[in-house]
Amino acid sequence: MSRARNQERSRKSAPPGSVACVLGLGRSGLAATALLMRMGWSVRGLDRQDSTALRSAWQPYGELGAKLITGPHPLSALDDCSLLIRSPGVPANIPILEEALRRGITIQSELSLAANEIQTPIIAITGTNGKSTTTAWAAHLLRRAGIDAVAAGNIGHALSRAVVEEGPETIFVVEVSSFQLEDSSDFHPRAACILNLTPDHLDRHGTFEAYAEAKWSITANQTGEDTLVLGPGVEPPQSGLPVQIVCVDQESTAPTALSLPGPHNLINGLVALALASTVVDDPDRLIPGLEDFPGLPHRMEEVGKLGSVRLVNDSKSTNVDSLRVALMSYEDPVVLIAGGRDKQGAFEELTNLVTDAVKHLVVIGEASARIQAAWPQIPASEAESLDEAITIALSAAPPNGVILLSPGCASFDMFSNFEERGDIFRELVRRRIEAGESARGVEQR
Repeated sequence: MSRARNQERSRKSAPPGSVACVLGLGRSGLAATALLMRMGWSVRGLDRQDSTALRSAWQPYGELGAKLITGPHPLSALDDCSLLIRSPGVPANIPILEEALRRGITIQSELSLAANEIQTPIIAITGTNGKSTTTAWAAHLLRRAGIDAVAAGNIGHALSRAVVEEGPETIFVVEVSSFQLEDSSDFHPRAACILNLTPDHLDRHGTFEAYAEAKWSITANQTGEDTLVLGPGVEPPQSGLPVQIVCVDQESTAPTALSLPGPHNLINGLVALALASTVVDDPDRLIPGLEDFPGLPHRMEEVGKLGSVRLVNDSKSTNVDSLRVALMSYEDPVVLIAGGRDKQGAFEELTNLVTDAVKHLVVIGEASARIQAAWPQIPASEAESLDEAITIALSAAPPNGVILLSPGCASFDMFSNFEERGDIFRELVRRRIEAGESARGVEQR
């Protein structure tokens, strides 16, 4: 969609008396509630969990007349409802969604709801790994070029919230997950990207083919006026796509020195540049942002040193391919902390890399036994907590080694999300450093 066509799109108001249900009241659902109420909808929010935190977060909406329904979802919540917003974490095969379909109620994603309110060209990034870094980098490039831009979506700042908070001229750079692309049949980014495709979320999608199909839907509504950027190894599932395609691979070169090291960040930076170039007349204005982008927390983030041992927070590593990238980034010996909720990842595929890079393995969470079974040749320990994992890792780390938290799994067995997992790791390291806990035992071996 061209800029002119996007700017012709006016903000929509709900018909008088319209009722919308929001299913799932995490970050995305609360943001959708805020946007719906601004549009004039009467909102019913539904969540299976009831907590003090949820009721506190809901209070501003409740004071404006929104209704909160916790516990099992009553089908009566759909009475008089004409729109249902499904949060990304809510599976499709639950009774209230089946009933909504039977009643002919429109089911829409929070992503789609917000995108339909945006009047400027949308830039959207999906893929298996690197989405957050590329999204933040593209927004950074635009801001350094003097353009009002914000990173939103799956990066942790819900698009609906950003739409409520930002002005009408803002460019939205949106990280999009496969979950968010469900119920988003009308989503139409001006520039889109599929960074890479490797098996992930098979516990939800069932097969890699279904997962890839969800990712490819990001380009379903693009036309010849739009741009699709493809990362290394990503091949269109069909020939003759109408969109303009730009390919970035490992042979591509950067126009300047990039602020983040590693071959994966070369791809991330070049994709961000290609996407940002679609809304900037002079690409040279984007170069400074390639040179000074600071990166993101939880992505190969060095959080401290104990003696000569570095401790690295890569909590965003929630699948096997992301773990692969992390292990390939270090020449020094690694003590790896891995595990969490298994997403049916093929850990065995990393056997040769792990054998070369990992000197000791510390496993945590539900996937502990599965990961140890995948790499029986690696000395391993099991920890009941992240704090215990760090203690074990420090006892096993050689001088000049790296203690790498790169779980390769989802966080939901022990933490609310990967950010909490990484924040706790960072805080545990900080406390050890402030307490004067050195790596004396490590250095003396």
